[in-house]
Amino acid sequence: MNTRELETQSRRRGAVARFVAALTVLALIFGLVQATSEEASAARAKGSEVEGQKPSFVVIQTDDETMEELYDGVRMLNGAEEFAMPNTLQMLGEKGVTFTRYYTPYSLCAPSRVSLLTGRYAHNNNVRGNVPPNGGWTGFQSRLAYSHNIATWLQGAGYRTIHIGKILNGYGDAPYSPGTEVPPGWSSWHTILNSDTNHYAYGYLLNNNGVVEGPYGNSGSWETREYGEIDDAGCPYAPLNGKPCYYETDHFNQLAVEELAATPAEQPFYMQVDYTSPHGDFRKPAGPQPATRDIGRFSGAPLPDNRAEGFNEGNVNDKPRFIREAPYLNAAEIHTYRVYYQNCLNALISVDEGVKQILDELGGLGRLSNTYVIFTSDNGFFFGQHRLVGGKFLAYEPSTHLPLIIRGPGIKPDSASGQLANTIDIAPTILELAEVAPDKSIDGVSLRPYWEDTSLRSRRPLLFESFVQTDDVEANGQAPTEISTPERTASGKARGKLLSGPARKNTAATSSNPPAHASVVAPPKNYYGIRLGPYKYIEWPDGEKELYDINKDPYELNNIVRNKNFTPIRNFLHNELVRLEECNGRTCQEPSEKLPLTKQEALKVKREKEKEQREREHEREKREREREQRERERERGKKH
Repeated sequence: MNTRELETQSRRRGAVARFVAALTVLALIFGLVQATSEEASAARAKGSEVEGQKPSFVVIQTDDETMEELYDGVRMLNGAEEFAMPNTLQMLGEKGVTFTRYYTPYSLCAPSRVSLLTGRYAHNNNVRGNVPPNGGWTGFQSRLAYSHNIATWLQGAGYRTIHIGKILNGYGDAPYSPGTEVPPGWSSWHTILNSDTNHYAYGYLLNNNGVVEGPYGNSGSWETREYGEIDDAGCPYAPLNGKPCYYETDHFNQLAVEELAATPAEQPFYMQVDYTSPHGDFRKPAGPQPATRDIGRFSGAPLPDNRAEGFNEGNVNDKPRFIREAPYLNAAEIHTYRVYYQNCLNALISVDEGVKQILDELGGLGRLSNTYVIFTSDNGFFFGQHRLVGGKFLAYEPSTHLPLIIRGPGIKPDSASGQLANTIDIAPTILELAEVAPDKSIDGVSLRPYWEDTSLRSRRPLLFESFVQTDDVEANGQAPTEISTPERTASGKARGKLLSGPARKNTAATSSNPPAHASVVAPPKNYYGIRLGPYKYIEWPDGEKELYDINKDPYELNNIVRNKNFTPIRNFLHNELVRLEECNGRTCQEPSEKLPLTKQEALKVKREKEKEQREREHEREKREREREQRERERERGKKH
């Protein structure tokens, strides 16, 4: 989804609101919603916010969620348009500010998440991948980021700090991490072990304040289990017949509500809920794992960009070599990733339910009006754009352009800012609102000025960087050869069916000719890139370069780097990129000089100036002739 499409979402949110309202009416009819008077009484009983109290914060972060998964509606068989996350769109989007040009600086799980925690680029926080020694939990533990981050700073200022969900790749992965440690800064810790032996959705282990518990929801062998063996299709959030439902996202939702209720009314808090969804598991059953009750909900959804020119891109002659050599997606692959995308949407339904539960609990506690709720994703994902599937890593829009919605005190409802924003801006935004000073330099800036005046823009450029290692790919989920395709039997019991599809790989690959497709291994080359104004500029170590005008070319189909008209832009962005590659703190925040004009623009300006000069000269000559005429007339008058 490009920026222009995103900025039209406000017109569609009315449909979302009507959809949610209709669901609420149905719920009322069937007695599933309690009387509002009872809720109000409960809220009064729990107390209201303390006068003059510092604001609280909830950060909700999904894993691999794309713009389309949040914002694109799906036309159902009955003709209605449904969204995977209607509560998020209504309760956050319609009540807060959307940053339409928000990016991650490093499109990989661990580096992006550490940038959120620290407000620093990866080249400064030094967590540079997902795996040891420089990445993931091991890299985080051995860096200053471990003890200098948003949690330690806020806890030091009296905040109760809560973490729920996924932290970083490799947490609990022996021998580097026993999974029992609770890092500095966290008052309460409910974190999933994210090792190669731990699973997503069901059969997972959780560190509950230093004690590893689980596996949750694990009945029998993971390899042989089928959908429906764990939770009943109608499994609620409370125990069913005495047996609790332990689907991972539901569990996180429960923990979030419980932790909010356990926080003293007079104490400000910071709660970070890091969902694993819609990230797919690379073990069987491969792919995203929806709640049993949500299997098949979006079975008719098409791939996000199969209606756009960028999907299975035809002409890739202007792209780097590893994309030029990538084959077209075949029918089997397109089917495989359509199912994968549908399961992403299905898995996000329970996340959306969690958003509603969190906001409802904040409202019931009387704390919603003094709490900032921030919703985002760590990185995006490719679903066939530029012939890429099954990964992220790269600086293209599907991988780096992410959702960011903020609701809270002083934020105008249903507003949007086109200011370029970045993952490194989350921490400084929170710190400014909390009036807490960090003890280390921060690369990002507060976004508060840009929701107070949504027309405000700065010329600060954003950096893209990648230090990805080959091992980061498997740690992140490889392009699957099989995707679990949830179906239902005639009896309604959910089951899993495996559809085979070939892995995308270059069979001619050798050590001198590495695999071409980024979905199979990490990109054969890392890169640096920059986003400034309408432009995105990328440099590869072998000398290849890319330049796109995102305003005019949102799908990044036309690499204009060799177009001589844009030579001034390219040279300017190269110099800015050199500066940003080693920026630190304030130098990362500094605005650039004004973008130069393209050659055509400069020529147009020159011609306009020449025209203005000619017009001024013509006017001067006209005035001179008129003066001379008046002089002649006066002379004739004297003679008579």
